[in-house]
Amino acid sequence: MDLNEAREKINKIDTEMAKLFEQRMEAVREVAEYKSARGLPVEDLEREQSLIESMSANISDEEVRPFYVSFLQNTMDVSKNWQHSLISGIRVACAEDKYSDGTSAAESIFPSENITTYGSFEEAYKAVEDGDCEVAVLPLENSDKGDVGKVYDLLFEGSLHVNSIKAVETDGSTTRYAVLSRAANEADTDKDTERILVMFRVKDEVGGLAKAINVISAYGYNMHGLRPRPIKDVPWHYFFYVELEGKSSPDSEERIVRGLSAACLSVKIVGRLTDDSFGAGR
Repeated sequence: MDLNEAREKINKIDTEMAKLFEQRMEAVREVAEYKSARGLPVEDLEREQSLIESMSANISDEEVRPFYVSFLQNTMDVSKNWQHSLISGIRVACAEDKYSDGTSAAESIFPSENITTYGSFEEAYKAVEDGDCEVAVLPLENSDKGDVGKVYDLLFEGSLHVNSIKAVETDGSTTRYAVLSRAANEADTDKDTERILVMFRVKDEVGGLAKAINVISAYGYNMHGLRPRPIKDVPWHYFFYVELEGKSSPDSEERIVRGLSAACLSVKIVGRLTDDSFGAGR
């Protein structure tokens, strides 16, 4: 094969690659829309590394494989830049409180977005429910001051979903912030584990809480941070918030709701976290 023939072959391949590139970027647009609706970050370094390892195994020529790894990384970088350009402009709601510096936390999680600071957690939460903002950044707990009860009340009473939890350090303490939006995360079965955030009310009977905990164990979940919270206007009655860690599956939420419903007065799923949204970013 002479030089012109080789170049013509490359041109034909590049033409096909251009079509595939457009298809790929359209899929990236769909990913960006999903993340924008849920306030999820663009980068997922763990997923990138996993994809590079699996995809590079398809290259049989060992001399070519390192260059394919570079090609993949460059393609992912282009994809991330495209996502950033599409997602730019997310409206983020936050609030200042004795528990946290909400504005600084929102800026650290969404550094290039439009952030509005409201006078209360309730106002920030409602701004997302009403569509004035896409996401809210609200504190769940502070390592020094403890749980932020007002935010748990909003989770129990409201309609927003927790799609990630980020730990932010300020002034020698750490605060866990929930990123909330109107849309819920879907199960990511490419991930080994996920956390499901559940709120439930137990029956007013001997061993009511123990029965709920036994259900959680029977369904194979590791339980994190069981927290009671008094129910407004119902003296001496409580709801419980818990983070359940287990294997990711499409029907995990349905299964745990079905199981807990037999032992509880009410069950509510308030969030689903994939393993890269416990405290790190995508």
